[in-house]
Amino acid sequence: MNSGIIKRLIAVNMLYVNPSSTNQIRKKGRKGKQVIRGIIQQYLLSGVIFLAIYGVTMVMIDFAKLPGFFTYYMTLFALIGFSQSLSAIFNVFFESKDLQDYLSLPIKQSEVFIAKFLAVGMTIVPFLLPLLILFFLTAFKSGYSIVFAVIGAILLFFIFFILLFSLCSLIVFGMTKTKLFRQHKKLFTSLMLGFSMVVSVGGILMINFSQNTVDHSAGMVDRQAFAIFMPFYQVMHGLFTARGLLTLVGLLVLTGLFLLALRFFVVPSLYEQFSDEGSHTIATTRKRKLNQTLKKQSESYNHQLLKNPNLIMQVLTSSLIMPIVMVGTMVTTTPVSLKTLEPKFMGVFFVCGIVFACIMLNQTSFVSNLISLDRENFSFIQSLPLSIRRYLRQKFWVGCKIQMMIAGGVGLIIGLVLKMPLFLLIPFFVGILWGTYLMSLHFFSRDYRLLNVTWTNVSQLFTRGVGNYGLMLWMFGTLFVGAILIALYVVAVLMDINPILLNGGVVIWLAILSVAWLLINRNNFWRKLND
Repeated sequence: MNSGIIKRLIAVNMLYVNPSSTNQIRKKGRKGKQVIRGIIQQYLLSGVIFLAIYGVTMVMIDFAKLPGFFTYYMTLFALIGFSQSLSAIFNVFFESKDLQDYLSLPIKQSEVFIAKFLAVGMTIVPFLLPLLILFFLTAFKSGYSIVFAVIGAILLFFIFFILLFSLCSLIVFGMTKTKLFRQHKKLFTSLMLGFSMVVSVGGILMINFSQNTVDHSAGMVDRQAFAIFMPFYQVMHGLFTARGLLTLVGLLVLTGLFLLALRFFVVPSLYEQFSDEGSHTIATTRKRKLNQTLKKQSESYNHQLLKNPNLIMQVLTSSLIMPIVMVGTMVTTTPVSLKTLEPKFMGVFFVCGIVFACIMLNQTSFVSNLISLDRENFSFIQSLPLSIRRYLRQKFWVGCKIQMMIAGGVGLIIGLVLKMPLFLLIPFFVGILWGTYLMSLHFFSRDYRLLNVTWTNVSQLFTRGVGNYGLMLWMFGTLFVGAILIALYVVAVLMDINPILLNGGVVIWLAILSVAWLLINRNNFWRKLND
């Protein structure tokens, strides 16, 4: 096996998995190996950010005495890794469509798939790095030396990673072998990616908002332990006990079985699977509805644009999972009951809704890329004797309604879980809808300003203008500024200022800002469009 060839193949697949990052790096004048080095640096930066966010919290927890919290963090990162794994596997194996290109080259089949699997793995590892801290702290707090704690943490991390990656690979490739999948590839791909998103988001919400009084230790109340991850706790809590060693052996055996399943049931048939894919494609004809109005046809067309499985997965991963993880972790770090709050906090929750909408909506959202999804069709539509302003308004409302459903749905779930009184839930929900509308106007016009109709991968649309660093700055900056504003508002309410004057003044101020926002958007965008 040629390690040099494998390295080159890894580089090729990394360039494909991250085309937007590649373009951003090349714009900076980097070429050849410098591009690969830049991509690796971005992965390392992602890992450092995750370590910084969760590492500080983990250091303050004695996991040796709190197995519930240990399994909580394992479940959290398993769900994130599960979603990321499915997305990366589809990008590398299904979107690249390059397996047949290697047949004529002097490259072994094993080298091709090892490189692809390693490339996928490199996109997942940064999101799992906090588990290294989790494993190390558990062993160290259990009385083991730093050396043994480090070795045990690294070993268990690789076991967990291989199990997670193997499970996702078996799910994906097992399903794609079925005849039903070949007949309805797009539908099944969307359903599976949607299922992974539901499992990830639902699981994160469930574990974030579930608190059980199981045990008290060091002033903390332990969570309910998830049995599926207790073997990992037993290994790190008792590295050299009979129970810990037997559990470790069991995990190693399970890992070996998963690797053998990949080796004998997945890899050998991949070339045949992809080469036969075209022959199993069944021609389908779309049913056309007669007597549809132009508005209905436009709405149907825009909904079709959003049915790309890769688009759905990347958009929801970028604009949904991270905000939920951030907000959910922040809320459950210090669980509070909102039942006792008085109506004077209604204005606070309206502002909370606006801030939440700003966190949920960013440059990776549906409405932020809907115009560019037209590709070359947009130039064709502009050449028709149609009002481009009316066409874009219809397109805007398709995207805005979807964003309202996503943000509003998540907001309602959070409100119900936190048991918000109805008089607080309503302004919170209204704030989400209003904030989503205002931010949708901004990002929709931004899409038009940075229009790109020649993209080859949807991730290229996400880094227009400010790039990945701008996306992170938007999310964390919105959270930081929003938290300060809400804190100041809460302080003002607690100072017993007349609630009518205080909330009324805030509403008037928000109304002035909203009107100004709408006028700026209308003058700088809508009025410049042709009728």
